[in-house]
Amino acid sequence: MDHEYSISGTLWLAEIEPVLAGQERREYAFGNIVLLLSTATNNEIRISLKDKSLAPSISDNEIAELCSELSKIFGARVRMERLHEEYGLLNVFNGGSDYEVVTAERFACECENGREISCSRQKI
Repeated sequence: MDHEYSISGTLWLAEIEPVLAGQERREYAFGNIVLLLSTATNNEIRISLKDKSLAPSISDNEIAELCSELSKIFGARVRMERLHEEYGLLNVFNGGSDYEVVTAERFACECENGREISCSRQKI
């Protein structure tokens, strides 16, 4: 079985220019975790990991802390999530098989102005 992890998020702001300061992409470091902030739409900033190989080692608590910290720094609403997909053989037929997602789990956290609005884990 193979495992794939991804961490992403969204920061909603009335105006994104002060955050990105004329740049396409901006980095924010929280300890050893470096996040990339980039324009998604006029009022949304996309959040991603700079080093995607760190995703498996980042805990739910760390994601919740990152979400809270970003929402506090920017005085805005932030949603962060981690998706964990497990791939394996599925639909074996006539000697062939498909390599597909067998199970998937999502942890999502949403904060506004440093306060947690919701955090949940669900199988998808």
